[in-house]
Amino acid sequence: MRRWQFNLLLIIGIACVCLSFVAIGFAHQNRKLQAALQAQQVVVNKGALSQQITGNLLREMAAAAQTDEKMRQLLADNGYNFPAQPTPSPGH
Repeated sequence: MRRWQFNLLLIIGIACVCLSFVAIGFAHQNRKLQAALQAQQVVVNKGALSQQITGNLLREMAAAAQTDEKMRQLLADNGYNFPAQPTPSPGH
């Protein structure tokens, strides 16, 4: 092997080692970003579940407000207004 061939292969080998360290660094950073993203996703999922529970609870409260004046007043005091309850026609 000639001297210039040895030097070329040495440079290529050093470049490969350096690129391997860069790839390891990127992989480590990627893992950290994935962990942060998963933590954010947990918060988003909790918010979505909370909204779902809130919507269901509000529907149940609205149903109860049809017959309970105190519940209707509680909802009205907090900004949830419902149309007046329809009165049944006298023929029914």
